[in-house]
Formats: sequence, C-alpha cells, structure tokens
Amino acid sequence: ADLDAAIADAAKRPESERKRVLFILSFQNGKVMAAGGHTAADGIIGLAGAINATEGAFAGYKPLTDEAIIKAKPDVIMVMSRPGAGSSDAEILAHPAISVTPAAASKAILRMNSLHLLGFGPRTASAIRDLNKELYGNVSQ
Repeated sequence: ADLDAAIADAAKRPESERKRVLFILSFQNGKVMAAGGHTAADGIIGLAGAINATEGAFAGYKPLTDEAIIKAKPDVIMVMSRPGAGSSDAEILAHPAISVTPAAASKAILRMNSLHLLGFGPRTASAIRDLNKELYGNVSQ
C-alpha cells in the first residue's frame, strides 16, 4: 500500500512539469556511462515522476557521445554518492557536453545513495519519495 501511494503521488505531476534526469553511472576515459531504458535507474526515475533524459535512445548502461548528452537536454544530472570516490560536481559540470545542458546552467547535480535508490527492496516507497522531493522540493503535488 505504501509503494502504491508513493507511485500515485509522483504520478500526479503533469507531464509538462517532469524533469529530464541523466543518470551517470560513471565516467570512463572521458566518456559518460549513462542509464538507458530497462535499468534500475530508469525505473526509479519514472516512478519518482521524472523522465530519463535518454528515454528511448538505448537499453542498459552505455557510454554516451557528447552529441547524445547535448541532445538529451537533462534538467538534472544524477550520480550515486560514493565516499572518497567519483567526480566532483565541478568536474561533472566542466565536462564539455554537460556544460551546455540545462542541468549545468542551474548547477543541478543530485547525489543519492545507490543502495537506497536502486535496491528495489522494502524501502522502494521511501526511495521514490526521496527522489521526488530532491527533484521537485516537495512530496505531493
């Protein structure tokens, strides 16, 4: 019931207000490894009332060209928080393709705990609410 309620709350957001989220798994050799369709990241982004910025482009996790990043027009860049590892916000925003996106213009980088966000276990309803709150600043519309 809690999961159904969290999904229903997030689904109330009008399509025109849904943010485009680019989930970056990693940077490899200067390339962005991003989540496409049929991934846990794609699933939680949709459940939280947002749009995967790579929607329909590919399935799985794939390296993106700079052109693909620019075309995706993300409003938010989402990365997993990893203590002592990963790129800083400044490094992410300095990437040539990311630097020209709406996400860079608003410095919208979201870091979340991967086990909580992508685990799809008993805390999934909480993960949906947490991501929705981080993206939109409130839980219910």
